[in-house]
Amino acid sequence: MKELRSKSNKKFMVLSAIGILMVVDHHTWITFNLFGDFIPYNSFFMPMFVFISGYFNKVDSSTNLIKYTGKKVKTLLVPYIGVSFLAFVLQFFINWFKLGHIELPPSGYLLYLLERIITIGSSISIAEPMWFVISLFAVLMVYALIKKVFGKIWNSYMALAVFVALHILSVYLAKNVLPVTTPYILLPLKIMFFLPFLEMGIIYRDKLEGKHSGMSGGLKLGLMALLLLINAVRTTYLPYAYDVAFDALGEMEGFTSPFIVTPLISSIVGILFWLTVVELIAKPVGESKFVNYMSCNTFWIMGLHVAFFNIVNCVLMFISKFIVWVPYFDIEAFQESEWYMWEISPAIKLLYLLAGVFGPLLLNLIYDKICILLGKAFKKKEKE
Repeated sequence: MKELRSKSNKKFMVLSAIGILMVVDHHTWITFNLFGDFIPYNSFFMPMFVFISGYFNKVDSSTNLIKYTGKKVKTLLVPYIGVSFLAFVLQFFINWFKLGHIELPPSGYLLYLLERIITIGSSISIAEPMWFVISLFAVLMVYALIKKVFGKIWNSYMALAVFVALHILSVYLAKNVLPVTTPYILLPLKIMFFLPFLEMGIIYRDKLEGKHSGMSGGLKLGLMALLLLINAVRTTYLPYAYDVAFDALGEMEGFTSPFIVTPLISSIVGILFWLTVVELIAKPVGESKFVNYMSCNTFWIMGLHVAFFNIVNCVLMFISKFIVWVPYFDIEAFQESEWYMWEISPAIKLLYLLAGVFGPLLLNLIYDKICILLGKAFKKKEKE
């Protein structure tokens, strides 16, 4: 999980950094709200991460599936296990502090965790955003298998048409069938939901990126304005403006729009909008070492930002109990939920957002330094 590399593709480096910032911002109930009133985060940002993976996807009929699977296990599942374990340890100490006693897992807890990982995708609530990693791994494996079988006759546009049909079917099933069926259908539905965005990333790389990048600055601004207008018009046909978004993809819930094509259109609008934004800002922002480090360590931020929200709450609880009363900090509400936030003012959200971004990165930096020191010590011992 050690990430000290510098990403060469600055555009997608910035895009992934913006995406993970949106995840944390969304979980603080919107601090910055980057164009969120027009293009809500939850209308595209998870599909955008799959789109990014598609952009870098190179599998074809000649791909060695065993080696490819091993690579994805190393880059996705191993970090998933590591970050989830770290989140579990943090949750243990956070619960110990806020409840005043140790809560032992109930009987059958390991089976419960396994079922959560297979269905929802996250092991514990404090690391709930990690559900996406399991879904991404599953999508990549299914896509690689399909590409291996049909790679010699592959047509990306035909494949996209099939994947779009599966995507629409997944939304329909989630809205109409899922509530009365087994939770084990969740992962297949998420695979169907995300497949078209993987292919879109590949098509963008191979067919469209040159044209998109070659647009003048004025045309790019015009495209952004058009996409904002499209969403504005779409909201007039929906019962509520936020129906363009879809919450709780981990459980395949939150599809409130009456139109089953809404998630697809919303995702395309949001991804294209932010791709165009990044086209305009990638050069100046792409040289930032912090943005690069943030982009390289999205795993840590995604898996641990909620834990650091809770660490902030632990500090506030300690101050309120032992130093001075903290106005409107509800200790009982914090003890009952990992998602409690102090709501004394809207500005306090910034504190949580900063903790959710910088806390995991600081922890990762410490981990990197330890790895470097251990590596040097190991090499020195080998020389002796």
